Amino acid sequence: MRKVSVSELVDVARSAKPEDRGVLVDSLNDLCLRSGRHLNDSEKDLVYDILTNLIQDVEMNIRRELAEQLADRDDAPKGLVNTLATDMIDVAQPVIVRSMVLDDHDLIGLVLDHAESHQLAVTMRPSLSEQVTESIADTGNPTVISAMLENEGAAISRRTMQRIVEASADEPRLQEPLINRSDLSEDLARRMYGWVGDAMRDYIEEKYAPPEDIALDDAVTKAVSSALGTDIFEAEEPETEAKPHFGYRPHPRLLVKALEENDVFRFEELFRELTDLSGSSATRVLYDSGPEAVAIACKASGMDKMNFGKIIGFLQGGGETDTYMQTPAFSKIMDYFDRIDTPGAKRVLHVWRDAPGDSWSP
Repeated sequence: MRKVSVSELVDVARSAKPEDRGVLVDSLNDLCLRSGRHLNDSEKDLVYDILTNLIQDVEMNIRRELAEQLADRDDAPKGLVNTLATDMIDVAQPVIVRSMVLDDHDLIGLVLDHAESHQLAVTMRPSLSEQVTESIADTGNPTVISAMLENEGAAISRRTMQRIVEASADEPRLQEPLINRSDLSEDLARRMYGWVGDAMRDYIEEKYAPPEDIALDDAVTKAVSSALGTDIFEAEEPETEAKPHFGYRPHPRLLVKALEENDVFRFEELFRELTDLSGSSATRVLYDSGPEAVAIACKASGMDKMNFGKIIGFLQGGGETDTYMQTPAFSKIMDYFDRIDTPGAKRVLHVWRDAPGDSWSP
């Protein structure tokens, strides 16, 4: 097939003859893809303009070659790159993974508007911004989220990481890639201690703290098992009976009222009085160990389900208590509260009361 000059491409592009279309495709490939020839600005604009108008009409193998060659060109027109990125995955993957022409807006659009194959291609980019990883977390697809977690070039905000950690309680596929993240904070790793397997618990203990420093999380895990009716909870009875509490115990309604009035300090004071926990221990239970720990402490202290539900709604609702109380997460923790073994919960609370202060530090 004969070679044509750049100036001749305009005439060829206007032709409807199949043989001229073949000349056009072959010449464009030779000029801008295969040869590596440097085009001046006017030649480049012309070639890219023809490619943009041609791309919808050529067969897949040609589109795939264009995508492969344009993926590494930072001068490729954005419209053309976006067109290739939204093509079938065999065509789209090179530009999705490698093209620096695509910005966060383009990548978020690919994540939100396309199938899993395109989402997975986004996770393979050398780097991802927090905005893009948040959109990936929004998909709720554990396959895609796991792939994103395995990419150390993915920047993940604290809020997004917390969401994924909470989701990992019900989705084991997220647990290992989370634990292996270098940017997983210690407190979130300890949060996971309550539901990961033995191997990952050993890893958490080795990486972050000796076993005695995670007494709270271990106790929570055992109490969970007890609540679910298993025989895993094997904490030994204290050698001496716990000292009875003869002081003032506030009614749970007072704790609810303090939260309704946004008097957090008063609520914390009442919670300490109800549970007989130290200030640092109460803070760890309320804010650092998840709703299960609060449920255990409240059940052990004799709180009724209705008031517990109101308290957990305030603590977990993020200012949207009524909305949170309509969610599956709220139903799950309320069901958990129902199933907690009260004697087992009391034994756990006794452990927390006696735990050394430094073992509660994150």
